[in-house]
Amino acid sequence: MQNVILFDLGGVIINWNDDWLYDEITSQLKQPFEKIKSKYNANLCSLFESKINESEFWDLVLEKNNIIDKKIISKTFSKMSSINYDLLNFAKSLKNDGHTIGILSNLTPETSMCIDKNQFKDFDYHFYSNSLRMSKPNPEIYQYVCEQIDSKKILFVDDKQENLDAAKLFHIDTILFTPGDSSDDLIENQINAFVN
Repeated sequence: MQNVILFDLGGVIINWNDDWLYDEITSQLKQPFEKIKSKYNANLCSLFESKINESEFWDLVLEKNNIIDKKIISKTFSKMSSINYDLLNFAKSLKNDGHTIGILSNLTPETSMCIDKNQFKDFDYHFYSNSLRMSKPNPEIYQYVCEQIDSKKILFVDDKQENLDAAKLFHIDTILFTPGDSSDDLIENQINAFVN
């Protein structure tokens, strides 16, 4: 049976840490991010699913308070993120070894435009929340992924445990990616154990 390895982008193939954004928001609001965190999280799936844009998102979170740059998410993502070329090249090597690779990632409409999708043209599957109008960790996206992939041997690498926990409900194997000095080697070893 064909091995399919799915990778998240932000925090895995793309170097990204949500704290970078939270710090920027804290700086612009001149108050701790924690004060808006619950409203931020409550509206995030709608943003990932293209039901609202970044400006509408902030109108909901801040209730029309215009203290913040309404493009702060995409601007911070564009400024701070970078490709993890070691992991990207490893993913491509898996394909060269006969495995199927894909992307399963939450993207806002705006951050989607910050990414050079050419970098990912070698991937067999592209599951982007903003295009599918479904997002992790909601079950619909995993159901959709399983319907699209003609294999029962799927591995998903993500940096958020809640996304992996949801994937496990669909019998998808998972690996938690934790950025760090030896994380790429560790992930490569875990993936190699899965495919061999």
